[in-house]
Amino acid sequence: MRSIWIIAANTFREVIRDRILYGILVFALFLIGISLALGNLSFAEQARISANFGFTGIQLGVSILAVFVGSSLVAKEIDKQTILTLLARPITRAQFLLGKFLGLFMVIATVMVGLAAVLMCVVVFLELKIVPSFFIALLGVLIEGLMLIALALFFGTFSRPIMTVLFTSSLFIIGHWVKSLDYFTEKSESPAFKAMGKVISHVVPDLERFNWRSAPIYGSSIPAQEVLSALVYGAGWMILILSVTVLIFRRRDFV
Repeated sequence: MRSIWIIAANTFREVIRDRILYGILVFALFLIGISLALGNLSFAEQARISANFGFTGIQLGVSILAVFVGSSLVAKEIDKQTILTLLARPITRAQFLLGKFLGLFMVIATVMVGLAAVLMCVVVFLELKIVPSFFIALLGVLIEGLMLIALALFFGTFSRPIMTVLFTSSLFIIGHWVKSLDYFTEKSESPAFKAMGKVISHVVPDLERFNWRSAPIYGSSIPAQEVLSALVYGAGWMILILSVTVLIFRRRDFV
């Protein structure tokens, strides 16, 4: 456990110094800020439009950070050959991957706390109530970010960063489209399309299960059973993805 924490702490410090992080932060803050200007276009819906854009800014910021930074976590160590030095120590490959995962999680959690604080100030300024579903919606964004980190590490063990970004981004888009795909699969009369739809729905995680961003905007509550089910679902997928990632990484030769 100590080895995992050391790698996580080093990863956290490394990513915090990365200029791409500040670019993503500026982008997310820009979306939250521009939400106030867009909200003025509709007097009745100003608060809701602003809150919606704020949550979108946080989600995009977290997703971009998870995909682009996560895609290079392993490749950077391999290219610089620093991974040989790390693995020469009493550190297993599983501990190395888990340390990288935990380190980027810490970065994303830190970024989310800052962006959430800004959004809360916007919400209070617009006289919207901060309901419990506000924090559950942020939890959903965080779980989705963790899923993307796991996917980025998975693809990063056997592909170049640019391909890892492409693969992970594709699954991010498909993951939000799984429910729609299920609907079209049921309506389709093509056996080939039905078979393809079933395969995709089973091998791609349904990221819409973590999408609770509309609940705080309209003041609706989220059932505890739904949240618990989503947490178990997300944990199951992350354990599966990370387990397969470790198996692939153990077989890779770095010399």
